[in-house]
Amino acid sequence: MAQDLTGEASNGLIGNATPGGVIVVKIGGGSDPEQVLDEVAELATSGRAPVLVHGGGPVADRLAEQLGVERRVICSPDGTQSRRTDQAMLDVITLALLGRVKPQLVGALRLRGARAVGLSGADGALLTATRKPALRSVQDGRTILIRDDRSGRIEHVDPTSVRAVLDRGDVPVVSPPASDTAGNLLNVDADEAAARLAEALGASALVLLTDVCGVLTDPDDPSTRIAEVGPHHLTGDVVRGRMRHKVRAGLRASRTVPQVAIGAAHLPRPIRQALSGTGTWLREGERGERHE
Repeated sequence: MAQDLTGEASNGLIGNATPGGVIVVKIGGGSDPEQVLDEVAELATSGRAPVLVHGGGPVADRLAEQLGVERRVICSPDGTQSRRTDQAMLDVITLALLGRVKPQLVGALRLRGARAVGLSGADGALLTATRKPALRSVQDGRTILIRDDRSGRIEHVDPTSVRAVLDRGDVPVVSPPASDTAGNLLNVDADEAAARLAEALGASALVLLTDVCGVLTDPDDPSTRIAEVGPHHLTGDVVRGRMRHKVRAGLRASRTVPQVAIGAAHLPRPIRQALSGTGTWLREGERGERHE
């Protein structure tokens, strides 16, 4: 029987600190990181292999306001919303993630006894992306094309730098931006980055932590949590807003990553809880909808 996060016998949620035992944990920029950092540090100091991927949207929004950069939103025809990333906003995002969020996470892990190394997707060609040539956005009932956006789609992952950090027993702390083949920075979705990195590392688990307990049919009612989500849930409006990004990314990763879950970041030991079934499992193969 495999060992659990604390080394006790369990049903095999987490393996040892080997390539097959890597667990990739993504925390959203709007979530309280304290419980997540506690558990990541616990994993690292007990010889496990956690990789922490982070966003930082709220921090970027505050910095944009301080710098006088307007925040604009792209509303895709399917209802998904994303930040419009012109060059000025890309500069803000880069400053926010690499200059504010990442140093705080690295420092907080050090205070907890875990050594951490900050990486961006552009470091060591970790994440190579291609710029999206044009984006459709619905504004005032009309669909327009946006051509100045500096966001990208991840095409290749080279996990060499992450593996080097793991081999030293340190915690990689990874975030956007990525870069294209010419070295130009591009903003990429942090959930997609976590999913693609989990695939490339041959991770045993991917946990996407956010401010709700999983995929909810009613975002204001935790009792409407769906225990397991498949591709069919992306049709209609069952999955809405930013959660669509998480579900898409997680479903893709579930093709090769054995355990993929969305859970709440604020719970005690949130990684363990998500992987024990308190969140939402994501599986590419549809197995029917189950509610708790």
